[in-house]
Amino acid sequence: MVKIKSSSIVKSAKKIKKAGLVFGTALLMTGFISCGDNTEYTSEVVMDPNNGIVTEVKEMQKDLFKITNEEVVTSKDDSRIIAEYMDGVRDTFTLEEARLVDADNPGRSRGMNGILMGGMMGYMMGKSMSQPVSRAAYANDGAYNKSSTTNSSKLKSTATKRTVKTPKKGFGSSKSSRSYGG
Repeated sequence: MVKIKSSSIVKSAKKIKKAGLVFGTALLMTGFISCGDNTEYTSEVVMDPNNGIVTEVKEMQKDLFKITNEEVVTSKDDSRIIAEYMDGVRDTFTLEEARLVDADNPGRSRGMNGILMGGMMGYMMGKSMSQPVSRAAYANDGAYNKSSTTNSSKLKSTATKRTVKTPKKGFGSSKSSRSYGG
């Protein structure tokens, strides 16, 4: 019969327990890492204009405005809307005032909001620069062509570009390890 000291058994048991604890912790951490966010993302390049726009609009019918001219200016802070109403009154709005056009402002400027978003001023107000200007927002082909080609190119060429990641939307847009059925 071989005699084994109980102290060596205790030491061996402690080593096994310690090794098991280390292995278990490592396995658990791997599980946490692999079970992380399975959401799929799309990347999009967003352009933020550095230059500004001066937009001239004219009231063609009651509350129906059209853009007659747009000019790129060096500073966003110099952005303005110059509105000419049917009764001959002219108003000038800053970019900040233009952002408030649709927000609880029952005054004369209310009818301009759609037109502003359809033109280059929309880029100043948050419209994606990947969207073209709308032909319907302009009073004539000359104003539209000038804005959609020359002015748009000037504005985009000086814009700051950054990449934004957003979660994909729609059915089947995220990975799942679950299965259903029999």
